[in-house]
Amino acid sequence: MRTQLLKNTLLATVALTLLPSCALHSPKESDTQTRYFELIDQLNQNHASRAERIDQLTESLMGIVYVDGNLGEGEQGQFDQDPLLRFDAFDCTTYVETIIAGVTARNASEFLPRLTQLRYQDGEIDFVKRNHFPSVDWLPNNQSVLEEVTPQVGAEYTLYAHTVIDKQAWYQSMGPERIQLPNSSPEQQAQALQQLRQAGAHFAPEPVNTPYIPLTAIFVPQQADPAKIPARQQASQAIEQDNTLNDKTRQQALQQLALTTRQQDAHLNQTLLDRIPSGSVISIVRPNYEVKQWIGTNMNITHQAIAVRRDGQLYLRHASQLKRQVIEQDFVDYFSHYLLSASVKGFNIQVIRPEALAR
Repeated sequence: MRTQLLKNTLLATVALTLLPSCALHSPKESDTQTRYFELIDQLNQNHASRAERIDQLTESLMGIVYVDGNLGEGEQGQFDQDPLLRFDAFDCTTYVETIIAGVTARNASEFLPRLTQLRYQDGEIDFVKRNHFPSVDWLPNNQSVLEEVTPQVGAEYTLYAHTVIDKQAWYQSMGPERIQLPNSSPEQQAQALQQLRQAGAHFAPEPVNTPYIPLTAIFVPQQADPAKIPARQQASQAIEQDNTLNDKTRQQALQQLALTTRQQDAHLNQTLLDRIPSGSVISIVRPNYEVKQWIGTNMNITHQAIAVRRDGQLYLRHASQLKRQVIEQDFVDYFSHYLLSASVKGFNIQVIRPEALAR
């Protein structure tokens, strides 16, 4: 998701750990950036396909650490002077932006202009013009580069996640930690915060309907095998009667048993999985996710990744908050862990337009 939305808030339910930003570039970052730019040039010189570019560029960033809210508008930023560009750390959206900018750039010198075009409305580097909200900013503002394909892939299974993004309330809920001006006094930071709140006062609430493929379309519920029921009941009773467990661990064990049961009773819709394009941008959908008490507005997208198919198997490559780095995970395995989630209900799919590669 657009991680600046939740920078320094206490959204435990969103499962985002918010870390302080680092404005200094490390040697490791410079080396990674150099290799990445060399790879962009190499792929273009070899006339690599879109799939080859996505595969190699995503592979090149494996293992880079996860840091939330790690970027800003650079040294000239009015409110957030965190670096405009980093290669030593990513969050989920900055990782996806880096991949798309690399895929669509015709050479390394085009990378930064492509990146700023993705991150900011009209490519203008300004906090207020940053594409903070995926569903109402980042996705719709980048439809010249991305194409919405969820309804085509999901077909009759497609659902829509409705919410209202209240940017004005989001701006008004911001606290002092939002201001990242390392050389300013407390008084200057307080003034900047007031200016930032005023800058967001003109926004009106925006309704949004995000198409998504529900997890129930991938993991189709089936009637339980009667032969498995006694063993499941015994497992549940054993957990309930285990005196070595406290209330928390007992509840966790029961929840894991319930999840395992749901996974075992699901029929995998391989036909639908096979329609998901390799190289597509996957956005995790939580319909009308109720977080306004913390950040002033509800949301409906909270994470982003790249889907890559290899040897017929579909994987997600993403900057993982849980694993604290850029990783690859089996697509089915990743989503199977959300089958009993009260908020995660599915995913949106976007593909990079072929014509975006030649512009």
